[in-house]
Amino acid sequence: MKLLTVLGFASLATGVLASPVAHISFVRGHARYHEIVVDLSAGNLAVKTVVTEGSHSAWSMIGKDQPLAAITGTFFSPGGSCSPVADVLVDGDLKAQGDRGSCMGVDYVGGVTIFDEHFKTAVNWDSYQYGLRGAVRVVSNGRVCPDPKSQRFHDRAIWGNASRTGIGLTKAGKLVFIATSRPVTLSEFGHAMVQCGIKNGISLDGGSSTCLYYNGQMLLSPHRQLTNLLVITPRPTQSLAMRQVPAKLPPPGAADVVVGTGNSITVVRTQQNGPPPSSQSNGSGGKQR
Repeated sequence: MKLLTVLGFASLATGVLASPVAHISFVRGHARYHEIVVDLSAGNLAVKTVVTEGSHSAWSMIGKDQPLAAITGTFFSPGGSCSPVADVLVDGDLKAQGDRGSCMGVDYVGGVTIFDEHFKTAVNWDSYQYGLRGAVRVVSNGRVCPDPKSQRFHDRAIWGNASRTGIGLTKAGKLVFIATSRPVTLSEFGHAMVQCGIKNGISLDGGSSTCLYYNGQMLLSPHRQLTNLLVITPRPTQSLAMRQVPAKLPPPGAADVVVGTGNSITVVRTQQNGPPPSSQSNGSGGKQR
């Protein structure tokens, strides 16, 4: 049995939220999860990557652009330059490089794609304006299937218990940010994703880097400085037909593609099939969670 509390305008009879951006909180097992559901179909929202030189506080990174929502990006090296350890594409420019893990790309008309690439194989980003790599595939076509070893991840902490952040696409084409500050396994995280309706999902950096921001509020605060984020911002009011689109198409394979919207509400959902979680846990630190 579920209790659904809605703040704002929503169509509960049809189960469709009237606002294109919504925050939902729910409990599964011992963990409370937060999800930001984004309906990109109207074309008024943009999905972007943000990367900085060196590490910075999440608030300073968020304050620069004032996004509607933001979540931790890909893994980065905590020492020295603090550079991301995998590809990060910003406005068509590859700011960081690394050839391991699953990918998320945003094309030049706002379409979001989640896809996999072989280890040591470079991603062809020509069709994408924004993107990142280095993620762990957790849900594929609705099936929970984390296998970080096959993706050549070596840190055992990845398949242990850790705070988690991730993104996914639903069957209806909605983009979902999901995170928890409670330590959970990749499989537990994957089942929470499926409960959110995610058909294809990936796990991003987590542990002490776990960060989730929504509508002016830091829902989950990281316990370290960060170097890159994935953000949702209002799209400039220009016609999509006026935008330049490269001739090349996105890479073939199993993937979901959607297109862009504005405004926001908050939905809080609690489940009565498990004990409420304790106060937020910091989770485990370190990289490649």
